[in-house]
Amino acid sequence: MSRHYYSLDGNSMEFGSDYRPPREHLAHLLSLLQQGQRSTFIFGPMPDDVNFVAYVYEGGSPVYLQCAGTSDAMTIECHKVDDDGQDRHYIVGRGGDHSDPPTVTIPYFEGTASATVYPDEVFALDEATDIFFHYYETGEVPDRYRLRWYDLTWPQPAS
Repeated sequence: MSRHYYSLDGNSMEFGSDYRPPREHLAHLLSLLQQGQRSTFIFGPMPDDVNFVAYVYEGGSPVYLQCAGTSDAMTIECHKVDDDGQDRHYIVGRGGDHSDPPTVTIPYFEGTASATVYPDEVFALDEATDIFFHYYETGEVPDRYRLRWYDLTWPQPAS
């Protein structure tokens, strides 16, 4: 089994537990996402032969699954390198009508930041746990979900 790390509101730890199975550990960590408390969770693979502290200090994994919000309503995003070698960021959803702009606002960082997503891109604890556990086991989001590309590049200034 490969190693993983997580960051809960910026505090990073190596993932593993002697007292909870991995699925239960992920459910517990995601349950800590509460309004006015913790609001972001990042989960990524880590090579077996690296020092955890050095790895995280150097930026961690370029591929990861993350979420923001609360255990009752969160958005999940996947950052990965596609088959064409391009580094891309995606929002996870169930698939739905995306013809109009997204309308659901997910606040995080005590309301100082937010993500706006489509209704099919909002998850509660149990389904989010399923997605994160599948990612833990396979390195992928389950096939039944859709990934919507989210362009992270900043707009270029007008010339």
